[in-house]
Amino acid sequence: MKQIVAIIVMALFVVTSVSYAQTQKEIKQVEKEAKKEAKEKEKSGWKLLEPGSLETVVKTHLLKSRYGNMTEIVGTANMKKSINLGKTTARNNAVNEYAEGEKSMVKGKITSGIIDLNENQIENLAGGFERRVVAEISGELRLSYTLYKQNKDGSYDVQTIYLVDIEAEAKAKKRAMQLALEEAELASKYGDAISKFIDGSFQE
Repeated sequence: MKQIVAIIVMALFVVTSVSYAQTQKEIKQVEKEAKKEAKEKEKSGWKLLEPGSLETVVKTHLLKSRYGNMTEIVGTANMKKSINLGKTTARNNAVNEYAEGEKSMVKGKITSGIIDLNENQIENLAGGFERRVVAEISGELRLSYTLYKQNKDGSYDVQTIYLVDIEAEAKAKKRAMQLALEEAELASKYGDAISKFIDGSFQE
């Protein structure tokens, strides 16, 4: 059973790491984008919570997300009484929205590939995976920067922008799927269907 679980997890979430060399042209393009984004954010009333200039942190973030094998995850919170409450809510929203998106992806693959699972089994497996992803990816978030702005009623809107290492992200999803499969007791029962998926019947 453990071998089957390991195989399906690897098939679902195998990630190829690619190293990118940053050319001067690429850096200048990022600098241009960072300047534009910072200007637009500031014009809309957003302020950087951390020390430094918004343009600089956006540039660093873009370079890491684009050329550093990192995935961007963004959380938002509106109309909160304090910035700290907004940060906490935004972080929770970031994780939950990420997990929901991953659940939809996995559910689609299961539905189209493992045809003998009934609706309840699919929902249970996908739902278990979503819950596990929330816990697993939460520990991999690395805060890049925080934006906030105060509304006329004194409340705050907050955006938290995170980066997750692609390899760490893949491992987190692998752990989540392993636990979800074991919890649902599906790995051994549906080994044949999983094998077909591994052979190529489960397409993107």
